[in-house]
This record gives sequence, C-alpha cells and structure tokens, in this order.
Amino acid sequence: MPKIQQIKQLTAAEDLYKIISPAQEYPYEFICFKITGYRPKEHTKTLMVPGSQLLADLPIYIAKASARLQLDANKQGRKVYSLTELTKKLNISTKTIERWQKKGLIGRRYVFPDGSLKTGFTESSVDEFTKAHPDLVKKAGAYSIIEPKLKNEIIARARQIFQKDFSLSRTAIIKKIAAEFSRASETIRTTIISYEKNQRKQIFLNAHSEIDPAHAAEAFKLYQDGLSVERIAVKYGHSGSSIYRIITQQRIKKLLAARIEYIPSDEFAEPGAQEKILASPLSVRRTPRGILNKAQTKSEQDWQAFVDAIKKIPALNHQQESELFIRYNFLKYTASNLIKQLSLTKPRANLAHQAEQFLTQAERIKNLIIEANLHLVVQVAARHSSGAIFADLVSEGNMALMRAVEKFDYTKGQFSNYASWAIKREFAHIQPTRQPGTERSDFDQISVSQHLKTRSAGVEEIETARRSLEQVITNNLTEREQHVIRFHFGLSGTMVKKEFKTLKQIGDDLGISKERVRQIELEALQKLRQTLSPEEFELLTR
Repeated sequence: MPKIQQIKQLTAAEDLYKIISPAQEYPYEFICFKITGYRPKEHTKTLMVPGSQLLADLPIYIAKASARLQLDANKQGRKVYSLTELTKKLNISTKTIERWQKKGLIGRRYVFPDGSLKTGFTESSVDEFTKAHPDLVKKAGAYSIIEPKLKNEIIARARQIFQKDFSLSRTAIIKKIAAEFSRASETIRTTIISYEKNQRKQIFLNAHSEIDPAHAAEAFKLYQDGLSVERIAVKYGHSGSSIYRIITQQRIKKLLAARIEYIPSDEFAEPGAQEKILASPLSVRRTPRGILNKAQTKSEQDWQAFVDAIKKIPALNHQQESELFIRYNFLKYTASNLIKQLSLTKPRANLAHQAEQFLTQAERIKNLIIEANLHLVVQVAARHSSGAIFADLVSEGNMALMRAVEKFDYTKGQFSNYASWAIKREFAHIQPTRQPGTERSDFDQISVSQHLKTRSAGVEEIETARRSLEQVITNNLTEREQHVIRFHFGLSGTMVKKEFKTLKQIGDDLGISKERVRQIELEALQKLRQTLSPEEFELLTR
C-alpha cells in the first residue's frame, strides 16, 4: 500500500478514536469503512465490537502503524513535541500525559532529530485536546512542577506535621499539605517521594514501603522487650499498621521455624477432643513464685534451703502425671496444626495468636512437670557429688529433666523412672571428665569442650549445627542471653580454637553474679528449646 494511503488510514483511525463512546458497541463493517474507506465484501453475521475495546486497541494500532511509516518529526509541517518537551511546555508530569492519552490525546511514533523512534504529539492535537477538556487541564495545573524553594517549604512542613502528630498516616499528611499549598495531593506525594529517594531520608510515616529483614527482626525484638508499636513506628519511619504487619510476619516466621514435637495420640483427632482435654481445670497448681527460678537465684551457701523447699513440692500421682502429659502434648499438637495453616504471604494474625497461646500453655504445663520432679534432680545429684559441685550438677540435671519432658512417651511407663535414667545418663557423661581436686571453674570449660569433641555426630555435624544455631540465637535471644550462650557453650572463636568461659567469667563480663548467669542461661535454653531440634539442642548443651 502506498505511503500516502497508509497516512490517510492512520489519520482516519485517529478521527475514529475521537468519536468512540466506551458505553456503545460498533459494527465491524462500520469500523472497517471509517479507517479504510471500504466495506467488507463478505456479508456474514454482523460482528459488534464494544467501544471500550476499541478505545484500548486503536492507540496500539496507531502506534504500530506510525512506527512502520518512520515519520520524520521535523517534516510534519507543524510542531511535534516529544513526551519530555510536552511536560516542560505544559509544566505537567509524564503521568498526567499518560492519563490524557487514555482520555483522547493522540500520539504517533516519530523519528526525532537524535535518531530515536518515540511517541510525539502535534501542536494541533494538543491544542484540540486542551480545548475539549478544560477541567482536566485546570486540574493538571494543580499538579504543576514546583520550584526548588517551594519544594523545601513542602518538605519542612511535612516534617513539622509529623513531629506534632506521628499517629497521622502518610496519606493524611499529604492531603493536609496539599490543601495548605493549594496543590494536588499527587504533586505533594511525588515531591516527597523524590526527596526521600534522592536524599535517602524518610520524612515521615511510610506505611507501604518495605523494611529490610534486619530491621524487621530488630523491630520484633523491641516489641518483645515491651516497646510500644507507636515508639517502634517512629524509630523506623513507618505507620503503626505497617509495624503491626511486620510484627505479625515476624511472629509467623518464628512459628514456622519452630520445631514442635509431641507424642501423638488417636484421641487428639477425635471430635470434641479439645473440649474433653482442655475444658476441665488442672488439678495441679504451680508452686508460688516458681521453685525452678528460685533455685537459680540461690547463693552457693544456701543450697540446703533450696533442698528443703524442693521437699515441700508434692509429687505427682499417676492420674495427675497422665493429665499433664496428655494436655501438654495435645496443646503442641493443636499448635502444630494451626501453624500449618500459616503463610508469610498472607499473614493471619488470629491464627498466629492462637498457636502462640497454645504453646504458652504447653510451656506452663512443662514447668509444672519440671517443678514436680526437681526432687529427682536433687536426689541423683546428691549421689554424684559433694560440696562445691552440687549446684552445678543441679543445673546440668535441670537441663536433662527439661529434655526428658520433651521426649517422654506418656503411654509407656512412669515419667519418674524415665527422668531418673535421663539425669543419671547426663551425670555419667560429665563425671569422668572431673579429676580429683579440680575446681568447677575448670570443670565447666573442660567438660563442655570434651563433650563437643567426642560427640558421635562428628566435627562436621557440630559445625553445621553451630552455623544454624547462630541465626536462631540472634533472632530469639536478648544480647545478654546471646553472650551467655555463646561463651558458655563455645560458640565464639574460630573453628579451630573455640572460646569458652566459665559462668563466673561470664558474670564478670556482664557485671552480675555467677548465679544470675546461671538463671539467664536456663531462661535462654528454654527459649532455644522451642526452636531447635532435639539433636541440635543436645549438640549445644553437651
């Protein structure tokens, strides 16, 4: 087809575009005739084309047809503006022009003096559009590009409003500034985004921007430590709702990473199992103030008082023991099923909260079982020690008791028998390493070192576990807890020369007593037990 004929059809397509209504339908024969001047020879059933589809397709046809023609922008007999030139002429943004194109501003593809093929707009088409749409043009004036001085005033005002009331959302602040400066909200928004991008500084709350993983983990830790969402929002330049979303994602991430193990039972899946198992109140009550924590704060000279307190804790009868272990494992079973429904892409705070509640209840029951069996730790420790190392053996026995609660199959035998065996096995691992006359400060360092070296898992497995432990420790423990765990269990230093410290040395580092370090260590281990596998936990604590 001759070039002149192609140009005529291109102009006809542009004229057709101007008269199309999106709410109407148009016969295919009509469309063909308006563009080509010919009617289809074959008369078939009339095909109707929606006007909305025509408005979407015609600009594509015009762009492709004009691109094939390689029209020279300087030889059109009228001024042709590039997209950049038109934004400068009208003092508007490129997004405004893109919106105008959807409203009827026709652009063709031209070859410009620099040799590039890009969209251009003739002066006559721009004038025709602005006369036909005066409201759009007036509104665009509010979006006009602003001078540097005015930009600075807008930025300063944004900071001022935020500092006065940081609870306002980003959108609310932008609207307030737009009204004060008689500018469109989009202009204010663009100005602020440009400043934040170029200066790499956030002016105020940014509810939709992403927070990097390190800051998300840090924000979650601050929330766990008791800092309010509002304070965290101010610290990271996000809205309260954004921080809530981040916290929810971190809670779900922690739950998904947790290794929750339980002893299964057919009755857990029966209808009404939750009401049957959890409805009735526990027949066992926790010792006031918690003997387990109390034990960790006793001085070296006051262990007899601790032993006397232990003797006052009633032992569990068979019915109570069975009740606690069934409930303990059912709670973890239920939490595990809820966690399977969680996803980081679609956070469900209600499910996360329910899972956390079940795990918290399970932890309380675990502590009840531990406290009721502390007398076993004392009895076995008394047979394996005398004098100075008694307190240290009790601490080792406590950890063995914790692991025993996790692993005990309540459908087989008595827990007291299993726990006694577990505690004795723990003491058997550490007793041979102690030489006559060796002080416990040396014993701490020697025993842990030898345990890590002689584990059947081998050095490679231990190092692999250590690498995964580092991430778990960082994400779940406070700085003080991290210091205690890393140095007491040799997680600091190099692969060849690991650095161990005794509880006393760690206490000197932190400016606290040895017994306080022991308490912090136990609290940290309880946290890690929720995340680590049994194998990883044993590699850490042996």
